[in-house]
Amino acid sequence: MMGASHAVSGAAAWVALTSTAPIALGTHPLPPQGVIIGALVTAGAALLPDADHHSATIARSGGFLTRGLAGAAGAASGGHRHGLHTAIAAVGAALLTGLADRLTATVPLLGTIPLGSALVLLALVAFANKALDLGRSGVVNLWLGATVVTVAVLAWAPEQLEWLPQAVLVGFLVHLVGDLLTTGGLPLLWPFLVRPPRRLRKAPVLRRVWLPNGYVALPVLGRTGSAREQALTAVLSLYAGALVVVAAGRLVDGIGRGTAGAASAAGVAGLG
Repeated sequence: MMGASHAVSGAAAWVALTSTAPIALGTHPLPPQGVIIGALVTAGAALLPDADHHSATIARSGGFLTRGLAGAAGAASGGHRHGLHTAIAAVGAALLTGLADRLTATVPLLGTIPLGSALVLLALVAFANKALDLGRSGVVNLWLGATVVTVAVLAWAPEQLEWLPQAVLVGFLVHLVGDLLTTGGLPLLWPFLVRPPRRLRKAPVLRRVWLPNGYVALPVLGRTGSAREQALTAVLSLYAGALVVVAAGRLVDGIGRGTAGAASAAGVAGLG
């Protein structure tokens, strides 16, 4: 899958799991702000497995620094679609995100903040913005925009960072599913690659599912960037967008009710 497709699928999975709208699964319901912020964060998390590729969205999001990190990640994991494209890597990324929450710092105005989680949030928002082209082009503008979002979350909804490891896990796993549905497939048993016997490599159906390099694929989307992938991405975009709009509406209603309640209380106090 292309970077934008991964990001959209990650956001769609998150809102499906956390929204309580009728068209959502709602298995892990969150307040509206969690649905909205999480959609953006999970979109960024869905790009993490491709940190092993020198020209992936993550590598292009921060100039020489992210390119260098992507190169190191690719070398450490064995190359593109190797170690980072496994369920083990997904669980590891979620665990590391949870551990990052223990790193704190005291900063002006905000007080003590979960610095590790804030940095994870910052990076994932920047990756999502890059993939979805949500802001102005340019590395500086990209990271400034992500910084604004991160500071806003720390200032007004720091409790929403509690689900950060789950968002990373969901985004990571959705990425793997997306790649599994393309002709490239995945090394499901990495680092062990069981290659098919030669006599089976030309079997009409099996040769598309059990690849000569030992990868496994369910290539219903065809090649990366295919028309089928683009069609699926369009549908998921509409779905995720609709649920984000519903969450935004509920958030505004909640703020309105809170303001009205405060005004009413003030009026009663004044009468007293």
